[in-house]
Amino acid sequence: MFFVAFFIIAAACSIITIKTLVGYSDMSFQARLATAIIVILGWLSPIIISSLRNITLNYPQFFSFVSKYGYILFGFVFVVFCLLILRDIFWYALYGSAQLMGIDNWYINPKNISVLGSANLIVIGLSVAICGYGLYEANKTPNIVNISDETSRINRDWRIVQISDLHINRTTSVDKIRNLVETVNSLGPDVVALTGDIFDDDASVLQEQISALGNIGAPYGVYASIGNHEFYNGLSPWLYQYEQLGFTVLFNKGVSIGGDIFIAGIPDAFTASSNPIHNVNFTHTLAGSTLEQYKILLSHNPELADSISSFNFQMMLSGHTHGGQIFPFHIFVKKANRYLSGDYNVNGIKLHVSNGAGTWGPAMRILAPSEITVIDLIKKDK
Repeated sequence: MFFVAFFIIAAACSIITIKTLVGYSDMSFQARLATAIIVILGWLSPIIISSLRNITLNYPQFFSFVSKYGYILFGFVFVVFCLLILRDIFWYALYGSAQLMGIDNWYINPKNISVLGSANLIVIGLSVAICGYGLYEANKTPNIVNISDETSRINRDWRIVQISDLHINRTTSVDKIRNLVETVNSLGPDVVALTGDIFDDDASVLQEQISALGNIGAPYGVYASIGNHEFYNGLSPWLYQYEQLGFTVLFNKGVSIGGDIFIAGIPDAFTASSNPIHNVNFTHTLAGSTLEQYKILLSHNPELADSISSFNFQMMLSGHTHGGQIFPFHIFVKKANRYLSGDYNVNGIKLHVSNGAGTWGPAMRILAPSEITVIDLIKKDK
């Protein structure tokens, strides 16, 4: 169903993009054909890449090439499409206003082929620049985002470092993971919290990447909640891999740390709801906690924040949304997710929604910078 819907959307966007770029131009037939092929390949890249993923297991370099540049092309045609729509809205508004004022200037007429051709070239050039910026933002070391909470529930200061939505797959550079691990370790965390979608591929093809991530260190441990993409790629193998790394998976359970902190975790609520065995169970999640402890919930999807006020959590750490990742996709992500990015107070619970440290699909970030989150819990005198 997803692929059918995506194909319909991709076909519609392809037609609009091609019509706008070459429908009213004096380009040669060969140029029009080349433009149409590039646009169609760009919009269909996610489907092509998904189809190739399992049949190219023995050709990792070929798949990496197709995946990397296919998703870049997809990001590019998406940006082109958005800029064309935005340009035409303002252009027709300008021309319509001029007509109402009795001004009939051929140079601002949207049907002026010469001006339209120049306008299309400007859109293409601007799209290249925006995508270049997006690639840089996605591949640089994530920003360090600091949040804090002063509380009398703890007996000393604590530092928790949150990582979310790495989406590590077979195209992810091992060096990039090593750099991330070095950055996290340099922050001096007492605890590392992984809030889902850390891996996004078959575990059998990621042994180097898994090993590199395993070098994260924290004296009180690394704790992980499960995201929807771990479910998609085989829950059991990933639970095993986390165990082998020495990470504690908080799958409807929690642990006491230092006596005064209780870190709990649940599986991705919407994915798990399709299987009664894996569904969220707060009775199990809170087993062993005390009323006085500072309770932190790791939940990949932030939408559950509205329904946990009765469970005495003080903080909830989430991801999932990527902060929209590529503007203006923020608008659609916000429609599907009430909590898009940053800090919220939800019925007295401090909710932080991380933009994530990786990307899904195109390795681009536009107006949604990647992040590693540092949470400092500060002791407050009782």
